[in-house]
This record gives sequence, C-alpha cells and structure tokens, in this order.
Amino acid sequence: MLMAVDVGNTNIGVGIFETENLTHNFRIRVAEQKTLRKALSKELNPDILNQTKNIAVASVNPNAEKIFCDWLEKNHGRTPLKVGTDIPIKIPILVKNPERVGIDRLLNAIAAFQRIRASAIVVDFGTAITFDVVSDKGEYLGGAIAPGIETSAYALKNRTALLPRVSINKPSHTLGKNTEEAIRSGVYWGTVGMVERILRELFNELPPEAGQPKVIATGGDAELIGPDIPLISDIIPHLTLEGIKIVHDAYLFSKR
Repeated sequence: MLMAVDVGNTNIGVGIFETENLTHNFRIRVAEQKTLRKALSKELNPDILNQTKNIAVASVNPNAEKIFCDWLEKNHGRTPLKVGTDIPIKIPILVKNPERVGIDRLLNAIAAFQRIRASAIVVDFGTAITFDVVSDKGEYLGGAIAPGIETSAYALKNRTALLPRVSINKPSHTLGKNTEEAIRSGVYWGTVGMVERILRELFNELPPEAGQPKVIATGGDAELIGPDIPLISDIIPHLTLEGIKIVHDAYLFSKR
C-alpha cells in the first residue's frame, strides 16, 4: 500500500493506493498549526499508517508540508519520501525556468499522459486554477494560471469596503437580486467563461498536427464547475494523487 499526500495551499489531499487502485481518499483543510495537527490526528489513524509501506509527499506549501512531516515523525516515527527531491519527476519540461514549475502541475501532466497517451490540457480547479499542456510525446509545454473561485470571492471581500464574503456554488439564476446572489453569479459564471476562453486560446496556439488536446478537469472544484464547460471531456478529481503514484512506482522500479 502507498499513501500519496498532495500538500496544497488550501487542502492536504491524502490517497491510499492498494496496488493500482485508489481505495480511500480524503482532504484535510490547511489552517493554523494547532488545528492542522488535530485534523491530522483525527484523520490519519495508526491502522492506516501501519498498513502503508511507503508515504510519498508532493507539496506546493512548505509550511504545511513541514507541519505534516514533523507530525508524522513525532507521532508515528515515519519519514515520507518527497517528490522532487527523494523521488525525481521525469518529464521533459519545455518552458523557461523549468525549476519554477509547480510540482502539482507536472504531476497532473504526467498522470494525464499516462491515461490517454496523447496531447492533453489539465485544468486544476483549486486555490488557483491552473492550465497545463502536455504534448502527444509526453512533454510539458507550459500553461496558464488564474485565481480559483474561492480566491476570487476572498479578494472581493478583502479589496472592497462593503462587499461580504460569499461561499460559491452554482447559482440558480444569473440575475442576482441581492449582493450575495450577484457575487455568486459573477464569480461562478465569470470563472466558467474565463476557463472556456483560455482553453480556446490554448487550442489556437498549439500546432495543428497535434490535433485538439483532450481536456481533463481535476481539483477540489472540478466537479462543481466542470459540468458547465463543454470543452472538458473528463473530470478526474484525484489526478495529482495518481501522478504521485506514477512517479513513486517508477522510482521504486529504478531502484531494483
């Protein structure tokens, strides 16, 4: 068994793989240190940890990663393998400053290519919405980054004097009849429109011989927004965890 851990800016995603199957997964909200440690103690019970042979961590949040690793060492005497240092990520990265590309974005590209063996665009709906393009040869070509829906709502609250913080879900109508409805409509449908436009622009910039890439949605808000974007062909919420599993298994194979 493998425990794959995806440490993000808002959540820590945990997946348990038995052979090739993701059998159990959950998210832990990233918060203050004490709250996060309590959540880890509640969710990661000793039975799960004792059954896992390896723990592999991929992180874009150094502070939350440190809390997780320190908690794991102190409470269970386990030291995880870290993706990007202990476990190499083997994918051609055809961008400027490849060392600055987020680990989660590369893992999404690897997992998408492993699934379809063709060109793809992964849209990851998280704290940020990332667009990552992989070629039909499995090369990482780059992408785009935009604010996620909760980030947009948070910015409205914190950059204005009177607008409230609103949780975002799909509005029942576009014409808001109060401030909360107007924000919900604007953020939700604005995000849908933004994603559609960026996808079409990416299609236009890719070489015609590659064909139109398949679009895969992942991340915490993928199941909320994805169905309203016809260009998205598949919604795979745990694609990053799959990417961790792929690079972990390749690493173990190389050590034999």
